[in-house]
Amino acid sequence: MKKIIQTLMFIILIASCADNDILPDKPFNGNAAEVDSIRTVGELPEDSLNIKYMMQTNSDLIISDRIIYKNSIYVLDLSLEEAKQLSISDKMYQKYVEIVSNMNKDNKEH
Repeated sequence: MKKIIQTLMFIILIASCADNDILPDKPFNGNAAEVDSIRTVGELPEDSLNIKYMMQTNSDLIISDRIIYKNSIYVLDLSLEEAKQLSISDKMYQKYVEIVSNMNKDNKEH
């Protein structure tokens, strides 16, 4: 009996050390089941990583995310210096200052 248990433990140990691919080598198609399985593994398909990178480096998304509604007015919660540190151009910063100003004008009219 002891020899059988030792043999089984050895087989389990060898099987657990096998190098199996967790993710299949097929392309990601956006299926919800695939997303759930990927989340459990903790990896993302390369397309998703590219999308995430683009979202984190897109100046328009970065600056528009900093428009907040505070005390019944819209505020650009980003200084010009902070915008420069984030590689946002002065022209784009001024564009969003104007957008926020127009949003407040529209807000007062309604």
